Amino acid sequence: MHAFTAHRLRFVTEVRTPVELNEHQGSAIRGALYHALLDRFCTNREAPECALCPLAAACPVAFLVSTMRPESDRGRDIPRPFTVQPPLPGSGHPVEGEDRLFFRYEAGEPLEFGLTLYARAMQLFPYVVLALTELERGGLGRRLPQEAPGRPRPVWRRGTLAIREVWAENPLTGARQPVLRSGDRTVHVPDVPITHDQVLAVPVPPPGAVVVLRFLTPTRLIQQAALVKPDRFAFRPFFQRLMERLEALTRHFSDTPLVFDDPRGLIAAAERVRVVENGLRWEEVWSYSTRRRGESPTSGLLGTVALQAEDWSPFWPYLLWGQFTHVGKDAVKGNGWYGVGSMEYGVGSRE
Repeated sequence: MHAFTAHRLRFVTEVRTPVELNEHQGSAIRGALYHALLDRFCTNREAPECALCPLAAACPVAFLVSTMRPESDRGRDIPRPFTVQPPLPGSGHPVEGEDRLFFRYEAGEPLEFGLTLYARAMQLFPYVVLALTELERGGLGRRLPQEAPGRPRPVWRRGTLAIREVWAENPLTGARQPVLRSGDRTVHVPDVPITHDQVLAVPVPPPGAVVVLRFLTPTRLIQQAALVKPDRFAFRPFFQRLMERLEALTRHFSDTPLVFDDPRGLIAAAERVRVVENGLRWEEVWSYSTRRRGESPTSGLLGTVALQAEDWSPFWPYLLWGQFTHVGKDAVKGNGWYGVGSMEYGVGSRE
């Protein structure tokens, strides 16, 4: 993990025309970023998808949002080198629409979200910034009727927004750096990365301490081909999925892949971590894919769970890293975002 870094960006936008997002708000943000990069930088629009494009190996769009490596032992697709930190569940004004609930942001209101780039993906930071103008133009969320000058009927368009500020943030150190502000013509390259040395500097909880995981967005974990539901949550399957994600991200995007010294021993130790208080619930949500022209379930765990271990030191660095890499299915869309805290005087969180 020593060469692995995470660069967390926060986008502060102002809504220009009303934006409506479904309950899985990260899915719309990820989709808007994909189309912004595609519209700005794709040089082979004839290809039906990145997988069939001969230029994919050298394309920033393919690297960031449609990552493929035929030689990978996971097959063609590998983890994406970024995650979205969406508005948290319940953000925006709830409105009923068709057969589901949407969340609306009115003109003039702020809409904030985050984006975290991992290791080598930071080299493509300029592409992300240049894609911002396309994101402003292309809009976000579902299409809504809007008045158009010279037209007798409303035009159905996505809501639009204006990027007011972009910040680089490091929650471990508290460092915060402006990257772009409204009216500026200069973009500052972020220089406040989250590093492994910073993670190791965070004190390990004492033996027997109670640690709280707070799942901020739906966390979708699979164990033995079945979804992990709130009443079946255990630390071991959660930690196994986290081990797999950290290993894959470091292997594909950094110079020093993570190798666990004794993975079986670590998993056996995870089995002994006890759940002492379970405040989890199941959030049923769906996301829409324009590529597949259909919906897919992105439901998962929300809430808090308190855990107790005789020794937290084998798990602690990886638990802290998981706050920034997310864990489980659909992490690229914002799922699996959690915070780590203590239970000395109630629930706490580092996020």
